[in-house]
Amino acid sequence: MFTEGTAGHPTDRAERWVIAACALQAINTTIHHIRGALLFDTPGRYLSIVIVLCMLALPTLALAVSRRTSAGVQKAAWWTFWTASFIGFVIVFGLSEGLVTHVINPLVEQGYPADEPFDLLFQATGVLHVVPAVVAAALLTHLARARRSGLFGARA
Repeated sequence: MFTEGTAGHPTDRAERWVIAACALQAINTTIHHIRGALLFDTPGRYLSIVIVLCMLALPTLALAVSRRTSAGVQKAAWWTFWTASFIGFVIVFGLSEGLVTHVINPLVEQGYPADEPFDLLFQATGVLHVVPAVVAAALLTHLARARRSGLFGARA
């Protein structure tokens, strides 16, 4: 899907790994929110599954467009891929949902909320939001530096 017209480009592998990290984040988010909805009887958490799938579709489609169109559209589509990946999967799910909600808050408050029974799977999947976010952040940083240094050449 992502190699048509760009085979061998130096940034292809990193871009594919960003999408893979975002997809892993989406899978983890789905498991986490289904578990939370069932455990805490909060069906509103199911909405996050629709949101995360839409959030995954945006950078995936933007990357595909960036590899198949004219230079001006390529650039806009590539930055849409980069920005959607960073905001959605690094900031929203990695930092906010994972790091703040499931790591920092319990440390500051000396435990998890009393109104929610502790569940190892729920908390573990919450903490695991951090891992694909760190991977995506490192790859996105690499890609931004590659772009700035001119590694992109004619593609973007």
